[in-house]
Amino acid sequence: MSQIRTLRSKDFNDFLVIVANAYPGFKIDTDEKIAKLKKRLIKLQKYDPTVNFYGLFRHGELLGGMRFHDFTMNLFSIKTKVGGIGLIAVDLLHKKEKVCKELVSYFLHHYQKKGACLTALYPFRPDFYRNMGFGYGTKMNRYKVKPRNLPRGDSKDHITFLHKKDMQAIIDCYNRYFKKTHGMMEKTKFELGWLTNPTMKVVGYKSKNKIWGYVVFSFKPETADNFISNNIHIKELIYESKKVFSELLTFLHTQADQISHIIFNTQDEFFHHLLSDPRDPSYTLFEPVAHETNTQGIGIMYRVIDTKGIFKILKSHNFGNQTCVLKISIHDSFLNNNDGSTRIHFINGKPHLLTKGKHDVEIHLNISDFSSLIMGVVSFKRLYEYGLAEISHTEYINAVNRLFMTDEKPQCTTLF
Repeated sequence: MSQIRTLRSKDFNDFLVIVANAYPGFKIDTDEKIAKLKKRLIKLQKYDPTVNFYGLFRHGELLGGMRFHDFTMNLFSIKTKVGGIGLIAVDLLHKKEKVCKELVSYFLHHYQKKGACLTALYPFRPDFYRNMGFGYGTKMNRYKVKPRNLPRGDSKDHITFLHKKDMQAIIDCYNRYFKKTHGMMEKTKFELGWLTNPTMKVVGYKSKNKIWGYVVFSFKPETADNFISNNIHIKELIYESKKVFSELLTFLHTQADQISHIIFNTQDEFFHHLLSDPRDPSYTLFEPVAHETNTQGIGIMYRVIDTKGIFKILKSHNFGNQTCVLKISIHDSFLNNNDGSTRIHFINGKPHLLTKGKHDVEIHLNISDFSSLIMGVVSFKRLYEYGLAEISHTEYINAVNRLFMTDEKPQCTTLF
């Protein structure tokens, strides 16, 4: 019989041994590193009210653990609770014993009880978590850009280095951006560890004692055997206006004399339009005649844990100005209390939940695909074409597609 509870200080040594073996790339490979990380995680759990660590025990032995994040997300301009999970780790001796399944199940039920309708994670294997009901989020694009290929504006007069004393102004800037951007998570001071990290640099646009944008970056060598050839790796880029963005880009452009490339990880699917030459430095060409511009990857994944609840949260959201009664039949084998049908009467785009009555059209899909659909990551037409969704009356395909269309896909810069 398993017991899942909050980790106590005495549990962290065992937990970090499990983490070190589960993620050897973290290089937690000495007693000194374990002690240092233990101190940091205990402090994080003690002082950050949005973070908690949990462990699964059998017969008093810790077999696996995880970290919970109580997030606030901008969901189509509506602030809502979202549960985040990270650092899921299972003891090597207890793989294939359903430890991870029990951990994730506990996580989902925990946030249901807290009144959240949505959860999120970064997967170690997308297919594994898709089978647990998580749907793909917006893809991440990695661009390797020569500084000269970024636009150079008229000025960078407002660009300055930012420091620890600027913490609140940085948070305020980010959270103004958060309020305008679907998918972003609200930021707290506990996420700004990079302000005291000597390997990270922060420059921002400052005017009238306010920060209106900033870029967080580090230097990394282009090659191991050339100490004067370096790249800039962007960790976070936030801006509130076209002018602010222009000055930040101008700052990056002017690093061309010492920087080989700037590495951007961005969910902006139109980023290549910004560049004077969007080609990747590999200069790869593939058929018919296509120049490689970037690499892509699956990052954040979302999971709806309360289908009816998410429409209650989105009661003021306009679902494409459509009017119809839609029955959504969700297959959720991992979370039984979320499996089944929901009827919504959309009136000029505004949703109204129904407990009974007739419907105009019914759609069937798995919770993973519904989660991507409701977030605006993928269209209903695509899901239907791929055989991932069914519809009772095909004449309603366009109407259902418009219900879930969005101007912008969800963006998220929060790592957890």
